[in-house]
Amino acid sequence: MTKYFLIGILFFPVFIKAQIVNKQELKLKYDSISQLIKIEQKIILNNNISYDIDTLTLINWANAYHSKKTALAQRFIENYDFSFHFTSLKNRGYVQIDTVYLNHHKITNLRTDDEFYFLKLPKDVLNTRIDTLTINYTIKLPHQKFTNYGIDKAGNILLENFYFYPVLNHKRLYRNKNIDDYQAEPVMFNIELTGFDSGRKVYSNLIFKNHKWKGKLAHPVFVITNLAYEHYQVDSLEVVFPVRYKNIDKFKKAFILNKIISFLENHTGGFPYRKILITHKDFNDHKVYGPDLLPNLLNPFEDSLLWETKILHQLSIKYTDVLQIDKRKNPWLTQGMFAYLEYLYFQINYPDLKLFGKLSDTFILKYYYASQVKMSEKYPWLYLYMARMNKDQALQTSLDSLSNFNRNVANPFKAALGLVMLNDQLGDSLFSVKFKEFYQYGLQQEIGETDFYKHFDITQKAKWFIPYIKTRKKYDYKTLSFKQVNDSSYQIKLRNNRKTLLPATLYLLSDDTILNKKKLPLFYNDTTIEIVSKKKLTYAGINYFNNYPEYQTNNNYRKLNKKLFSLPLQMRLYEDFDNPLKKQFFTNPFFEYNYYDGVILGLQFYNSSVLHNHLNWYISPSFSTKDRSITGSFSFNNSHFFDDYKPYALHYGFNYKYYHYDHNLAYKRLNSYFVVKFRNKYIRKRQGNNLKLQYMHIDKDELQKTEEGNYWVFNLNYSGFNKNVINDFFYKADFQLSEKFAKTSLMLRYRFMSDSNRQWDFRVFAGYFLFNHTQTDYFSFALDRPTDYLFQYNYYGRSETSGIFHQQFVWAEGGFKTFYPHQFANEFIFSNNLNIGIWKWFNIYTDWAWKKNRGEDIGFYYGSGIRINLVQDYFEFFFPMYSNLGWEVKQPDYWKRIRFVFTIDSNRLFKMIRRGWY
Repeated sequence: MTKYFLIGILFFPVFIKAQIVNKQELKLKYDSISQLIKIEQKIILNNNISYDIDTLTLINWANAYHSKKTALAQRFIENYDFSFHFTSLKNRGYVQIDTVYLNHHKITNLRTDDEFYFLKLPKDVLNTRIDTLTINYTIKLPHQKFTNYGIDKAGNILLENFYFYPVLNHKRLYRNKNIDDYQAEPVMFNIELTGFDSGRKVYSNLIFKNHKWKGKLAHPVFVITNLAYEHYQVDSLEVVFPVRYKNIDKFKKAFILNKIISFLENHTGGFPYRKILITHKDFNDHKVYGPDLLPNLLNPFEDSLLWETKILHQLSIKYTDVLQIDKRKNPWLTQGMFAYLEYLYFQINYPDLKLFGKLSDTFILKYYYASQVKMSEKYPWLYLYMARMNKDQALQTSLDSLSNFNRNVANPFKAALGLVMLNDQLGDSLFSVKFKEFYQYGLQQEIGETDFYKHFDITQKAKWFIPYIKTRKKYDYKTLSFKQVNDSSYQIKLRNNRKTLLPATLYLLSDDTILNKKKLPLFYNDTTIEIVSKKKLTYAGINYFNNYPEYQTNNNYRKLNKKLFSLPLQMRLYEDFDNPLKKQFFTNPFFEYNYYDGVILGLQFYNSSVLHNHLNWYISPSFSTKDRSITGSFSFNNSHFFDDYKPYALHYGFNYKYYHYDHNLAYKRLNSYFVVKFRNKYIRKRQGNNLKLQYMHIDKDELQKTEEGNYWVFNLNYSGFNKNVINDFFYKADFQLSEKFAKTSLMLRYRFMSDSNRQWDFRVFAGYFLFNHTQTDYFSFALDRPTDYLFQYNYYGRSETSGIFHQQFVWAEGGFKTFYPHQFANEFIFSNNLNIGIWKWFNIYTDWAWKKNRGEDIGFYYGSGIRINLVQDYFEFFFPMYSNLGWEVKQPDYWKRIRFVFTIDSNRLFKMIRRGWY
């Protein structure tokens, strides 16, 4: 048969399927000095297939470590991790082929493309049956600090996907991106290890017999380590994993393992192999979001329950990993199935387990709705965490295109909830049978999305499921009204806010006790439900248990006959989870600081819960301890997000601030704005553009009336960014119009890390007055310290002309670090700032600029010095050395010329920390 027929039967399992590989035989000889492994690999091919091809393609993911240009290297950059990019060659791995034979024909024509190897076949091999492919090659082990594969400092080794695998279907030429989705079919392996340190033990998912490791599976794994592992035999299945929670005795662990495996066997129909190996990498890569986020000292769960949760997570993944699914193309299938199994396990064994464990009963937390949230409710919450920010991705998205948070958390949970809803619709018995059949079906041949739809009869019984998988459409039902018609009759009016279909259940409550529930038919338009109940009802609404991924839950319920407020008001100290039976708002104390107000003590009132809200308001009254007066701010903003990213979002709102800008002098700033945001559809890439329109009115107290006291500014700017850990590009074009001036400016900034781990930072600023009728320099461009007449920079002492607060530096306008006696430009300015990294935190910088004032010639300015960059943009020092003023280090009071960057803005710091999450 031809290669085309072979590919056809690979894709359509209704035919008898033939594998390209029958058997793999490998001999590994390790040299601990050079950390090289010599390998002789024999691939026994299916001799019932003739290969009508002239090139044979092989994959070996171990070669993805050889260069900083590979897809794996790019993955690290996208994750804001430059450890691989700047590591030394000794820490990188590679594959070096010595000889290749097809039967007895030596192959010399070999082309390599990172993980891919293309063997040009000699003419006398064409149209014949190829029996054996023999490859002799060497692997240099990479350091484990990158992906946990390879070797660590202590000499412990983890091997997986280290061997060659031939492919015919070039659509499956997937590169190594450290997401563990290597596509291979189960075949018989026969592996011999020699030369490894005799002081270490070898663990594998293969069976050791007659000095060799044997077994039929898709992914052989080897751990050669001096770390302790445990073995447990559960019926015919052996489970091996690292020793953890030593305070739990082996009998307890054995009992828990039996409990978990019995559950998994019952709901899958049985694991196909005799052994499961769980490695340290598995525990590190597959966190249990919730229990794994807290240190053991603070964890609200008993150790045995923690261990049970974690081992359940690992075993659920192992059970679904063996399915023959293209994980890169259809990630939601395996993700949804393992997450659903975990969900079902807790529903059966721990139906009342609270998300916060024993903390739920503590004196403080028990008054919060969060204390009532069950473990199963983390599924919709963590999906909605991304969806409410418009950073969710369709379940159909390929695995390598998912953001890290979506890949690890949001998408598996959303996929599991889809299966929960499908279970509710089909019924427990039918769904359980079909789930088990589908699992067993996937052990025998490749399965995909279409197979799932067909097996569960989706097109007939659950049409809503297909858009649920394929799109990012959100689901939101609303209860419009709930009123009593007579003594025993009630009327509930419902609305489908998003016009997208999702199963829903109506709940009827007396206070917080559920009296009845009713499954609703799918509906697009407003629907009225008539209910007869002899018991007194107080609430009615949808999705009480948060088991469905509904976009908004605070509009789901209404109290009987409530008109002004659909639900009772509730205030809580600090944020809480959305309580569907309350209209919540929150308060929390805060403190800020500036030189004129001193420590600002405030109490903020707001409506935003743990999850992001579209409509937000904040009222923040405060007391200035230095001025001993009432200050504060308030804001209102609304957001509209778009599923197709055209644009990504619209934001609009206004805010008001009242604080002090000088001693005993206050300012009032009212700002209204409208922002259109665009971003790259490839969400892993931080690239986008923003168009912002603002109108600002500033009213300042003054000792005597000037043009600087009361003014308005219309501002239009367009900005763009393209950022990663190696290259960072940002630009902003700005236009400002006021009664007495109009000005425009352009700022470009480009940062990059060279191959020698040296940072270059280049910035250009150009500003020009279209007209300027002002009498002072308050609105002028500045070389070294802008006046900040729009009150948008985080100055701690904005009006200071000397002292430590005067030395604060912000990256704006001219960007000079040297103080100049004539720093302002009321016609135009053009400046450049260049920074070059020297060693770690130490950099040198140079600034140069041209500026012009009315009635003056163009002036040229320059400066240079040393920059200590402890935390870029957050904590830095600048030491001016030489400028137009001469050698500044020799001038009096040099310490007064030192500039610094410092911020205590927690929001900015959190954004920096979470880079690479999503």
